Amino acid sequence: MNSLEDLEKKINSELTTKINNSEIKHNQIYLETDKDDFLDVILFLKTNLDTKFQQLIDITVVDYPENNQRFQVVYLFLSHEFNQRLVLKYSISENEVIPSITSVFPAANWYEREVWDLFGIFFSSFIQFFAYFG
Repeated sequence: MNSLEDLEKKINSELTTKINNSEIKHNQIYLETDKDDFLDVILFLKTNLDTKFQQLIDITVVDYPENNQRFQVVYLFLSHEFNQRLVLKYSISENEVIPSITSVFPAANWYEREVWDLFGIFFSSFIQFFAYFG
């Protein structure tokens, strides 16, 4: 993709029902989605030939205790090929189990454990982990 604007249009046109909001700021694309659409979005971002966000940089969480959906889960991705960064986020309520992305980005395992340790958010991959080490 030639520009962030073109990339944003491409993502929105391909994922029209899965993206709730998008904007460009700080020379990055910011996307908001829902927990249920999240895995579809990251698979598209990683595998589409026009995006190629093939590196997960970080996973973090922002806590808004006054909101019903208290936590905003934030993922940072990098496309080496296009030298572009993307921030993908969605909101969840307390005690929700969220999808793990370790099958798509194996390095997510470390970040997901850190999120669990700091915020108590469980990822789907932890169910087997805690059952094993219970």
